[in-house]
Amino acid sequence: MIYNEYGKTGIKVSAIGMGGMRFENQEDPEACASLVKAAYDSGINYFDTAPGYGKSEDLFGIALKEMQKTRKEKPFYVATKTFGGNPADVRKDLENSLKRMGLDYIDFYHVWCIMSLDNYRQRVNNGVLKEFEKLKAEGLIKHICISTHMAGADIRPMLADYPFDGMLLGYSIMNFAYRTEGIEAAAESKMGVTVMNPLGGGIIPQNPSRFSFVKASPEETVVEGALRFLMNDRRISTALVGFANKPQLAEAIRAVDGFYRLKDSDVSRIKENLRTSFNELCTTCSYCNVCAKKIPVPKLMDAYNHYVLANGNPDSMIGRLKWHWGIEIEDEMFGSCNQCGLCESKCTQHLPIRERLETIKSEVEKAREKKEKSKPAK
Repeated sequence: MIYNEYGKTGIKVSAIGMGGMRFENQEDPEACASLVKAAYDSGINYFDTAPGYGKSEDLFGIALKEMQKTRKEKPFYVATKTFGGNPADVRKDLENSLKRMGLDYIDFYHVWCIMSLDNYRQRVNNGVLKEFEKLKAEGLIKHICISTHMAGADIRPMLADYPFDGMLLGYSIMNFAYRTEGIEAAAESKMGVTVMNPLGGGIIPQNPSRFSFVKASPEETVVEGALRFLMNDRRISTALVGFANKPQLAEAIRAVDGFYRLKDSDVSRIKENLRTSFNELCTTCSYCNVCAKKIPVPKLMDAYNHYVLANGNPDSMIGRLKWHWGIEIEDEMFGSCNQCGLCESKCTQHLPIRERLETIKSEVEKAREKKEKSKPAK
């Protein structure tokens, strides 16, 4: 395993961290805890979760109980988050997280999901950071961090406002251009940098041909190439991989074991593809799942990714809706969007969701007409 400095903290974290959002089956606690322990045994020492990841903190807690036995000889670090907008909620979230995971303190505690500078300032004005400082003074948290989904240019003034120990943000070969300035701002402030969704929420491994440009050699898989591209960036402390199972863990470990510094020419080639082609795909973070009409926006955006990846072939999108999400083209929700824009305002990538919903609706209507015409005459 490769270990990197986490900003100015003096802590070294594994180049690959474990994200606790994508367990294969959260209803199988033994398997989930075994996966966490296997990651620890393989050399991973950074474990990230959140109270909003289903039962993730509880599942971590099962594994951490065993891992605590060897923590002195083999350190590990736990990161979690709070969406609390006031001191009372922040403290309550932390107390619940500590209880669920059986911990006395959290190593990296994050102000969670900053969507805009206004959102950041509102939490600061409400006393959130002051409460973080109190919790640190009490020994309940070790490092004050922030998690954001803003564009890079907006991240810079936020990081200049407060001396955070570290930052968590989505970063991959799919949205490089969108957030690179934020990475640079963190590096200039000597903060630790954790990146989430390094595999684009699963889109990259599902489309190896489309993303083959990230491979530096024919022997690499796209997963190895995508992870090594991030590992090659010295500004990044750790990249969180949401392992669903042990084979996925093993592939990520292979990416680390076989890592070598990329040639400048390879980095330039990959970056050029990033800037021109891949900033439009949804990373399926699901923050847009707020529709009052109960439209499953994240599922539709996932299907739209397949539309893009299939060069506008509607069959790919409609097939994804039917066979992956169980959504038939006859579903009435396709016509229920009132264009309120709430989902779009929540989008961490600022994608044109309403426009895409209209495209989906249009393609679905065409598919309905085609299906109707194909029916035998009575």
